[in-house]
Amino acid sequence: MTWLGLFLYSVLAATLLPGGSEAVFVGLLVAQPEHAVWLWVTATAGNTLGALITFAMGGLLARSRANEAPEWALKWPWLRFFLLSTKAVDQLHHHGPWLLLLSWVPLIGDGFCLAAGYLGWPKVRSFGLILLGKSARYGVLWYLVA
Repeated sequence: MTWLGLFLYSVLAATLLPGGSEAVFVGLLVAQPEHAVWLWVTATAGNTLGALITFAMGGLLARSRANEAPEWALKWPWLRFFLLSTKAVDQLHHHGPWLLLLSWVPLIGDGFCLAAGYLGWPKVRSFGLILLGKSARYGVLWYLVA
């Protein structure tokens, strides 16, 4: 696996597609410990970009939504719950962009990024919190492997 592969896999892993980039990151870290900083930067950048794509998808979903969610969005049960539940929206508004520090958490992190775009949370703060959460995850993995 190359660094470009790590970057692309990290991007895809942070979208609504299934997958995790941790194994690729750790594998490259073990194989190339002398490049640990650049591997950390590459994985963080890719994963953050993927989260920003998901954020943008949420914004597009909010713009295209009339009274009902599009059919493609209803294929995911958790997304259906979010789109149709005022309780979920109230909880998200209550906690606000700080939830994006958890954007690295499997299964729910992508949903937080989508919700942030959908709810129109401030972009600069949201992007900063996403970057912080993603970089911390890879930093912890780096620490555990080193």
